[in-house]
Amino acid sequence: MKRTLVRAALIGVIVATTPMAASAQTAPLPEGIIQPGVSISGLDVSGLSTQDAKRKVLDDLVAGRRAPLALTFRGQALQIYPDAVGYKAAVDAAVIAALQAVPVPGTPLDVPLEESIITSKLKNVLRWRAHRNAIPALNATVRLGRGFRPVVTKAKLGYAIDIPKSVALLGPAFVSARPATPYALPEKTVAPRKTSVGSVVVIVRREFKLRLYRGAKRVRTYPVAVGQPAYPTPTGNYAVIVKQMHPTWFPPDSPWAAGLGPVPPGVGNPLGTRWIGTSAPAIGMHGTPVASSIGTAASHGCIRMYMVDVENLYRRVQIGTPVFIR
Repeated sequence: MKRTLVRAALIGVIVATTPMAASAQTAPLPEGIIQPGVSISGLDVSGLSTQDAKRKVLDDLVAGRRAPLALTFRGQALQIYPDAVGYKAAVDAAVIAALQAVPVPGTPLDVPLEESIITSKLKNVLRWRAHRNAIPALNATVRLGRGFRPVVTKAKLGYAIDIPKSVALLGPAFVSARPATPYALPEKTVAPRKTSVGSVVVIVRREFKLRLYRGAKRVRTYPVAVGQPAYPTPTGNYAVIVKQMHPTWFPPDSPWAAGLGPVPPGVGNPLGTRWIGTSAPAIGMHGTPVASSIGTAASHGCIRMYMVDVENLYRRVQIGTPVFIR
């Protein structure tokens, strides 16, 4: 009898305790609740409803991605908004995958959040930025300073955004946590088109002198004739635009040349053996068969030179050489 009671007591313990333990371990979660141990892109969403999980992902992950991406370029602060490059995050898909996930007990399960941008849009934004924020190269320039001496400003490199390298850098950045410091955009150098000024011609009318410089260094001085009072040599900043050896002289459309026909190369040609035309209309440097006019105001606006001098100058100047007349 005692044995039976004991057995009954033991049976009573088993019956009373075993269903409770099993219920605590295997009781299913309510429908629509994510299982324990499940995360989305490292963010714990276990025990949450789909709506709460979605809200948490949007607030804790996606909101940060939608903030503008801070950038710098050569000391300039810039930013690009993710929407401008087509940023998208597949939050709904990630939450559904998290709800359907069944992790192995004791082993966490992480569902990736698919995020993307449109590379072509990123390229377009960077091209626009490159146009607005580029630091242009500066060509070497020359101006006249005191004493009619050339003052040369050296050329400087320019800098532009390197588009391919910037795309490679920023593509992953839009789908990752924002760093504390801005991204420094990769750059490339832009070479100036003109790195030196080369030859420079300075003509001072009152001195009847033409000075040739190489940059700011004087190379040679030539005596010249300039325009007579009725046909003065114009002052200004010009450049060599044409060079001709043994030119034909065509009379200008001016009263003093009325009735004069073209003069072919040779003895007596008013232009001598060389013509160096400038951007001042119909004004240039040339030789003259009338050597006695050098050092006077005798021409119809042009700069007359000795034959040997104009031939020497012809070799030393190029198309584009600056010509300052004062």
